[in-house]
Amino acid sequence: MILGLALLAPGCSDPVAPPTPTPVNPTITETFTATLGLLGTNLHLFSVQQVGGLTVTISDINPDATLSFAIGAQSVVGCTVLQQLTRAPGGATAQLVGTITAPGNFCVQVFDSNNIPEPVTYTLTVLHS
Repeated sequence: MILGLALLAPGCSDPVAPPTPTPVNPTITETFTATLGLLGTNLHLFSVQQVGGLTVTISDINPDATLSFAIGAQSVVGCTVLQQLTRAPGGATAQLVGTITAPGNFCVQVFDSNNIPEPVTYTLTVLHS
């Protein structure tokens, strides 16, 4: 009986963790052009297939205004924000840069932080893997 327990003991050890995926360079570009209304929020959805780089750029804001945008994960209640940035009028093109650590469905929210005097158009570019 003691020999039987000793033979089973090695089978109870913790398994070796799988290797961490190596992030790949982003190769997929998705472009969204939209109009944001006063106190509005626009939601742009995209799917990531691999662990890898992510760059979200907002540009071509017309008329020039303060806009906020955030990257997040899609959820049953909309978009769970992970990182946010505000671009001031006259500012350079604004970017959020990071790494997606797991494939999945993501979103970018563009919203008025009570600063736009009239509806504005913009271009949002998402570069991912």
